[in-house]
Amino acid sequence: MLPAMRTQKWLVCLIFASYICLLSNLIAADVSLAWDPSDSPGVTGYRLGYGTASGQYGTVVDVRKVTTWTVSNLAPGTYYFAVKAYDSTGLESEYSAEVSTTIVPPVDTTAPVISAVAASEVNATSATISWTTNEIADTQVEYGKTASYGSSTVLNPSLVTAHSQGLSDLEANTTYNYRVRSRDAAGNLAISGNFTFKTAAAPDDTPPVISDVVSSNVTSSSATITWRTDESADTQVEYGTTASYGLTTALNGSMATTHSQTLNGLKPNTTYHFRVKSSDAAGNAAASEDYTFTTGSGLSAAFAFEEGNGSQSTDLSGNGNTVSIRYPEWASGRYGSSLSFDGRHSYATAGTSGLPGINRPKTISFWMYLSDRVRSTTTMLSMAGSGASIRFAYRDSQVGVIGTRDRWIMVARRPSLRSWHHFGYVFDGMQHRLYIDGVLAATSTIENADAAVTGFQIGAAIGGSQYFRGRIDDVQVYDRVLELGELRAAKDTRVAGPALDLAGQQALTAG
Repeated sequence: MLPAMRTQKWLVCLIFASYICLLSNLIAADVSLAWDPSDSPGVTGYRLGYGTASGQYGTVVDVRKVTTWTVSNLAPGTYYFAVKAYDSTGLESEYSAEVSTTIVPPVDTTAPVISAVAASEVNATSATISWTTNEIADTQVEYGKTASYGSSTVLNPSLVTAHSQGLSDLEANTTYNYRVRSRDAAGNLAISGNFTFKTAAAPDDTPPVISDVVSSNVTSSSATITWRTDESADTQVEYGTTASYGLTTALNGSMATTHSQTLNGLKPNTTYHFRVKSSDAAGNAAASEDYTFTTGSGLSAAFAFEEGNGSQSTDLSGNGNTVSIRYPEWASGRYGSSLSFDGRHSYATAGTSGLPGINRPKTISFWMYLSDRVRSTTTMLSMAGSGASIRFAYRDSQVGVIGTRDRWIMVARRPSLRSWHHFGYVFDGMQHRLYIDGVLAATSTIENADAAVTGFQIGAAIGGSQYFRGRIDDVQVYDRVLELGELRAAKDTRVAGPALDLAGQQALTAG
């Protein structure tokens, strides 16, 4: 931090101004100037000139008709200032007497902060020591068999923040102590605490032992594979839809005993085979046995409404988005039972855990039964975030999707009344597609505002309006784009989950 400087004032002579004074705030590197207004008639403003050489004002600011001005964010150095007045005809005075000030850079007395000290590439005779500093500094390592060290690397005077030095001619199967040193450009020295590593026994002809192979974070399109080795080794996974694999992750050559790689671009609802591979520093390779995992469907919320009574309905996706029912009645559905809404005050709310954002790729599928034709907009399903929303609604002879600020994203012809129809909405990040009864009914590329979903309502718009009159059944929300075949499969089969019999779902018929 720059030391505070006593305020000073200079008296200057102008044709149209009597004096100018300079107020310096060196801590903020700002310079504030003030001068008396000119008593000459016709003056309409002032121009402030300043620069780093006396009498040479590379920067001129038209401050108009004010008599104070602050020049901000000046770098360390000496600056010279003067002002001139001008009238409406463009006539200007000469510059006033010049004032100057010097901004002094702060004195650096703080040593670098050393972090992330690590020993890697450790073998029988060598190792690499790396660390980082929070400012540029030089690089050196002290090391030895005890904490007294006794040896040091050649100082690397290059000023960097990422540091690395190799140690060579080490003894095999030996524990070494080491500490790192870095000095910044101002000469402030930082020394780390003591660290140790042990060189490998030589020669090494034993491959790593792989254990604790686990697949986790499995979604519809990705999975994370983790495992351990009993010695430092590299990281790679082979995978595919059969035990022949066919796909391989990029080799991670970093030597470690805990390993993790993420598999991306997977197909949903697919069983994958995989095995993990690790080679130690000596080149001894190990591969695990075959393992499998099955990707998910991408289902974020699923409501079958099969309870048939009560004030709640279970989320069959496993995300816990339980539906709270506010006044709707239970009725026969497309499959089994459904929720029936009166168009006046009934609706249902659900949780939002795992739901895709308003403007994120998604698929929404549900069955609807329109009881009556209405002229005002009614909402079948509504999702909202902070300043953004998406609603599925109909009015008069149209059904469609409404986005932020009540703008219709796309509309289609309303299907027939008093019968069940399937409503499918797909958004791939650019194009909206609306399917009615499995047939493409409308498309759009209108952009919608982006926000995380904070509200999910069935039978009315969020906030309690645009009440729906009719029945809704089998609501499904996916965090991915369903292909047309998948969407039609979702239409033709009942919502399935832990609470339903999967084996019997194909036999279910319309209610």
